[in-house]
Amino acid sequence: PRPASRTETAGRKALASLTPRELETVEQIATGRSNAEIAEVLFISEETVKTHVRKVLQKLALRDRAQVVVFAYENGVV
Repeated sequence: PRPASRTETAGRKALASLTPRELETVEQIATGRSNAEIAEVLFISEETVKTHVRKVLQKLALRDRAQVVVFAYENGVV
């Protein structure tokens, strides 16, 4: 196999910084679910989803949900 690029390595490190619940949130965002839908699927409040989304954006240094979707696909989350 080819060696991982710097971008791939950075992506893996960023993913490793997420909690399991934050990673589940990324997976749900990548499937196009709204905060309300994510809350229902994960059995948490919508406010908790918003907190997870905010922390994901901070930890992955992303601007918005669209970037989360791209990141998820580029890094094999979905």
